[in-house]
Amino acid sequence: MADSISGASDAEFLAMVFQFHGAMVGDPTQFGLTPAQATALLAQHGVFSDALDFHNQAKANAQSARASKDSERETLEQLIRSYRNIAKAHGTSEMLMTSLGVPSGGPALENATVPIGTVDTSTRLRHTINFTDAAASGHKRRPRGTIGCEIWSKMEGEAPTDETQCSFLTLDTATPYVAEYDGADGGKLAHYLLRWAMRDGSKSGWGDTVSATITA
Repeated sequence: MADSISGASDAEFLAMVFQFHGAMVGDPTQFGLTPAQATALLAQHGVFSDALDFHNQAKANAQSARASKDSERETLEQLIRSYRNIAKAHGTSEMLMTSLGVPSGGPALENATVPIGTVDTSTRLRHTINFTDAAASGHKRRPRGTIGCEIWSKMEGEAPTDETQCSFLTLDTATPYVAEYDGADGGKLAHYLLRWAMRDGSKSGWGDTVSATITA
């Protein structure tokens, strides 16, 4: 049971209100309340329950939309890289290649090391994932040639050794990234793998795995 009303998760709060109503509805006068107030409480419980369902569905839809967007971007990136390479193989002049506005595809990893991740667990059911470049001496700027930091996650168990054991979480362009969790995840251990994604489609190596418990 939550320590306070405001500290309860949405699901815990719904259960709390339902229990409250069930205890007082038989004879509200025992609590100094009226049948009309009991009815109002149940009605508002229903309104909030519907709003929570809508929120959860919107959250799921947003996650699905983001995954679809990321997938379609990957397809488009592969297409433009392929066309750029065909143009280069055709012997297209440097001036015309520059007019395309696409990076040349040279070695973009020369200035990138790996991202270092830290996790702030101070907020309930939230992990705030900060990342910096290992060679940046604490500065938040990304290495030149990167488009963002890939963050992959694994729930519980042993720490992962590569992305095949994880789920893709996000490609974040600026630190920090905030991962929100449901009440059922409280107390679980989350592992994160981070690497830089480069403009030419290549990836940096993995930073050290960072793991943190989801504050319940």
